[in-house]
Amino acid sequence: MRWILALSSLIVAAAAQAGDPQAAGKSGRPPMDANSDGFVTREEAKSFPRLTADFDAADANKDGQLDTAEMNAHREKMRVEMRANAEQRWADADKDGDGALTREEAQASMPGLAERFEKFDSNGDGKIARDEMHNVRMKKRKQQAL
Repeated sequence: MRWILALSSLIVAAAAQAGDPQAAGKSGRPPMDANSDGFVTREEAKSFPRLTADFDAADANKDGQLDTAEMNAHREKMRVEMRANAEQRWADADKDGDGALTREEAQASMPGLAERFEKFDSNGDGKIARDEMHNVRMKKRKQQAL
């Protein structure tokens, strides 16, 4: 389960920025809530394609703007979807079903991961296991927090 969380956390971090006004501003993009009124309007969401596409669904009370609760619900929906996609992608890549990826499995389905294979294969056994994915992700998260 930890490998799923590690893999999905890479994806979720990017998605969270799409829904987090603070993170968006830090990434060089304008903050979602451009006027800092506590709401994200359809106009403000235009710079964020995923939110724009999901705006009507995220706007639970249909008032044309997203409040904090609606944004949080939208982020959680994105997390769930991305976690499921990451789990499926890992399962699809793991051709032998052993829960770990060999270099060949990674190359066939996840070339970006294959390019950094040594970084993730911390024990050097030729496979990326769940705990190795998790450990690399946690190390990266700690470094980003500094």
